[in-house]
Amino acid sequence: MSAASRLWHRAPIWRAMLYCIPLFTALTLLYPPAYLTRAVPALRPVFDRINRTLGRTMPPPAPSSSPDAPDAAPPAPPVDGAPDNGQQTAGGPQLAAPPITSDLAGAIPFAGRILPLPAGTWHPVLTTQSGPHGELLSNVLVRAEGGVVTGVIIARASTQSLPLSTVDSMNNGCHDDRNYLSKIVPSASKVMECWFTSHVQIEGQPLSDSVDIQTAFNRLHVLGFPIPYVMLVATWNYAEAATDRGANIENVTILLSPARKGTMTLPAPPEQWLKQALPQNPGAERFVNAANGWMDGWTTMLRRGFHGDLTNGSPELVRASRDPASVLPGE
Repeated sequence: MSAASRLWHRAPIWRAMLYCIPLFTALTLLYPPAYLTRAVPALRPVFDRINRTLGRTMPPPAPSSSPDAPDAAPPAPPVDGAPDNGQQTAGGPQLAAPPITSDLAGAIPFAGRILPLPAGTWHPVLTTQSGPHGELLSNVLVRAEGGVVTGVIIARASTQSLPLSTVDSMNNGCHDDRNYLSKIVPSASKVMECWFTSHVQIEGQPLSDSVDIQTAFNRLHVLGFPIPYVMLVATWNYAEAATDRGANIENVTILLSPARKGTMTLPAPPEQWLKQALPQNPGAERFVNAANGWMDGWTTMLRRGFHGDLTNGSPELVRASRDPASVLPGE
């Protein structure tokens, strides 16, 4: 079997763990937002596999009085949402909270590549760097219009190759029939690319079990950014084989608000956003279809950004950036 074939046809992750746990116990790589794994249950084993493979021990769930008790609230956020002023936290990634008043638009440098941003003005919430050599970077950005959050970006990318099991795990999220839409992008034998859309219910749930995403959303809460109770989730996964038989990866998750512009009013109640319920909720279905159509074109920009083939302000980037939750000046 060729090296390219071995990239996408590996043994189950648990088998590799028997031999690799001692090697990877020092790694603290992917920190999945639990609200996404709750919304799309298939993501939980995906991220669990990544964390187990890379040796990261997930924090235990908060105790509850009964199996049916609701999830405990997240711990109180630190001042301004960023512990240690950007220093290394014990056992975790290095965190930094840039000034949230900074304005970002078009495309920004990210992990030695280019990260295109959907339309509008985005603000940095949190950046992290993890791994023994800082080989995994993450950025959390927010966009707000009329005082209400209309979008959140959670981007992760490697600066050095990661184990091939990471690629297998990334690919799994695109094969869940509960997604609104899943698409495997035809590509070269040494490339894995896929994307999918789903939704997350944020109301009444902890925002994350991981320190970086939890800290990011706690910071938004402290700074007074209201977040709609339902957000559409669009996730793009990309990986390329590296010369050392590992893989270079990028994962971009975009949360888009389906609420009426400038409000928290949703076109359907939170419990009616399941895939099978959409035909009974035309407003929600229109938003989902618009997001699916937008992602089909936006992934081209994400792919070009991975390869550094984007120019900030180019007409094709501006046209493709208009997502269904964006609000342009004058609207």
